[in-house]
Parts: sequence; structure tokens; C-alpha cells
Amino acid sequence: MPRTAKGPIIAVAIGAGAVLLAACSSGSDEGSGPSTSGAPSTSGAPSTTEAPAADPVATVTSEQEIDRAYRQGLAKAAEGWVFSTNFSLFRTDDALVRTVTVDGAIPQEWATQAYDHIGDVDVVGDVVYVPLEQPDYDADRQAMLRFDLETLTYLDGVEVAQSHNAWVAVDAESMTAYSMSGFTDDTVLRYDVADGWAPLEPIVLSAEIDRVQGGDLHDGALWLSTDDENDGVYRVDLESGRVVPLGSIGRVESEGEGIDATALAEGDLHVITAAPALGPATLVHLEVTEPAS
Repeated sequence: MPRTAKGPIIAVAIGAGAVLLAACSSGSDEGSGPSTSGAPSTSGAPSTTEAPAADPVATVTSEQEIDRAYRQGLAKAAEGWVFSTNFSLFRTDDALVRTVTVDGAIPQEWATQAYDHIGDVDVVGDVVYVPLEQPDYDADRQAMLRFDLETLTYLDGVEVAQSHNAWVAVDAESMTAYSMSGFTDDTVLRYDVADGWAPLEPIVLSAEIDRVQGGDLHDGALWLSTDDENDGVYRVDLESGRVVPLGSIGRVESEGEGIDATALAEGDLHVITAAPALGPATLVHLEVTEPAS
């Protein structure tokens, strides 16, 4: 989603760890003689403060160069992948060999309304969910489309009240969709897909996240990829809205794009990064390590 210039590149490693705090109290010398009660004295016993829980960390495990057409979004299907670029959709097998190509995937009815940008897609069952964007962000209108997974044929679409529309993630059980209105935002929007994309109560985040390019749902959490100054990835707790920085995909000179959160042999998170000037695209795999209990 290269619509605004990226800020100065600052390579900062994001990590998370636990800080162990130990507080010890010492008794006064006054009245420190032997206790006459028969019970041991506790005046010098140390008091402890429980360490805060450590957060998970995402570490790059491998990278693979991919077709530079696959430079926008991605989603894992039961068999193979779906990739997107600004105007097109692609299906591949698990080895990333292309099986279906739909150039000019934006339907005419939406193109005539100035819609011109496909974002980070999601797959639920036999449907591909596609965020579609038009460039007048002040209009507060964007679109969510559905395509058939097998053929990538357009099914239907609906407008939603959003400023930006870089990504969409859909929960397969509740059929709740998640997205963001701001490219940089502290709120996640939610929609009831089964009820015509009726708006639901949004999730207020514990921190603002810059330049969000992709999102996916897995294991009760929302996983976000960004093109911020560190090309960071983040986890959002769906109940509390707590934001956890996980780490960087590296290659901060390139543009961080879409994300998929599917546990595979290559890793737990899979993020696209695209080199400038239509240079090569890379699929970065990351492993999420939970803290030891």
C-alpha cells in the first residue's frame, strides 16, 4: 500500500522480556532481641514482588524470494495460497506455483467509483475476502468484496464507513470481520459479516500502531504487519486490546506488506516485504516464541 512516504529508516530491534523485581526489607536494630513469644521473628524476612509476565517474541526463521506480482497481500488456503497486488488476484499451490491469475480483478462497478487498490486479503472456507480502497480518504467510504476461492470470480461487495482499508481479517466461527480505518490507528473496527457487514463495537488498542499493512486472526489474537520505521509485527489481544510488539521482519529498506498467521513448518507468521521501484518481493517467515512458564 505505497500511498504515503515512509519516514526515516531506523533499525531498532523490538523485543519483549521480563524484568525480575525483588524487594527486601530489613528490620530495625531497636528491639531486635530474641522473641519471647516462642514464634520465630519475621522482621527480617524478605518480601517478594511477582515478576510481570513476559511477552512472546517473533524471530525470522527464513526468507524466500517470490514473484514480484505477489507484493501486496496473502492468505493461506486449505491447499495453496492466495496473493494480491493493487489490481490483481492470484492463486498458487503450496510451492507458490501459480495456478489461477485474474488481472484487473477490481470489478467494473467498483472501478467506475474510483476504487483502485486491493489490500491484504483473507480466506475463510471457499471465499476470499478482499479489502478494496479508493484514494479519497476524506469520503469515509471503502469496500469489502468477496471472491470465489477456486476461480477467483467476483461474488459481491459492500461499502463500509472507513477512511483507509488496507486489510481485512475474518473469524471463521463468528463471521466477525476486523479492519482499521486509519493507516495509523489505535482502534480496530469490527463487522458482523452475516448481518450485511453491520458495525460492531470496535476494539480500543492500548497503543497506536503506525502504518498497518496487513492483519490476520489466529489462536484468539489479531496479528498485524506494518511498514513502520522498524517493519514491525504486533499481536493484539481481542478481549483487552493490548498491543504486544513482537519483533521486526527486517529489510527495513523495503515496504512491509500483508501477513498470514498459519502455523506451518516454515514458521507461525508469514509477511511480504517489497523492494522499492517494483523490485523483488520476499516472503519472510517468523517463529513466535512464547515465554517459558
